[in-house]
Amino acid sequence: MKNRILLCFLFILAVAVEGSAQTLYKPAEENMKAREWFQDAKFGLFIHWGIYSTLGNGEWVMQNNRIAIPQYEKLADFFNPIAYNPDEWVLMAKEAGMKYICITSKHHDGFAMYHSKVSPYNVVDRTPYGKDVIGMLAEACRRHGLRLFIYYSQLDWHHPDYFPRGMTGQFAGRADTGNFSRYLDYQDAQLREILTQYGPIGGIWFDGWWDRKWQDWRLDKTYAMIHELQPACLIGNNHHVKPFP
Repeated sequence: MKNRILLCFLFILAVAVEGSAQTLYKPAEENMKAREWFQDAKFGLFIHWGIYSTLGNGEWVMQNNRIAIPQYEKLADFFNPIAYNPDEWVLMAKEAGMKYICITSKHHDGFAMYHSKVSPYNVVDRTPYGKDVIGMLAEACRRHGLRLFIYYSQLDWHHPDYFPRGMTGQFAGRADTGNFSRYLDYQDAQLREILTQYGPIGGIWFDGWWDRKWQDWRLDKTYAMIHELQPACLIGNNHHVKPFP
């Protein structure tokens, strides 16, 4: 299996989008300390890993190769990383001087790399491996003193309620119906799972907002939930727009 592992030197801190997200947000003391820690940490490991790894052609293979959902879902049957050793990954990062690891919990393909009870489309319920790889990594990070950050894609090529469609995902074969508010409820439910199942999370790295820049993503509500559950958790958003001056 070919895994793409990228070094990440920068995790974008909370950025205002569409005016300003969490306009009344006042960072907790532990959040301010986390920002200082991250500014000094500087060096971390960013891991893209999912059922797309079985093809060895990048995390965008579903879009780039125009693979429809019924065919793409079959990749889960081949995801069985029996040699996965999260302690080796964490120790490799630590020995290189890294301070944190960020891993994809759900990329644009919609497949959850943790045991989600919100959706059966996840690594425990749909693959022969049947183990919670993010849960295992979280435990390894705690054992060896690295902080765990989580990547979560707001864009979803698999979920039927991600509608109207954005700039991508037009080859997935979904019906032209859906309820975006219901999709955001699903998104927040998955984030709640992540923030309550795996101990302290250093930060959430969002991606995919750019697919529907015109949409109200309810960022105030989502960000407030994150900070309610874990006040120290940082938030980054790979939104592809210029930050405010």
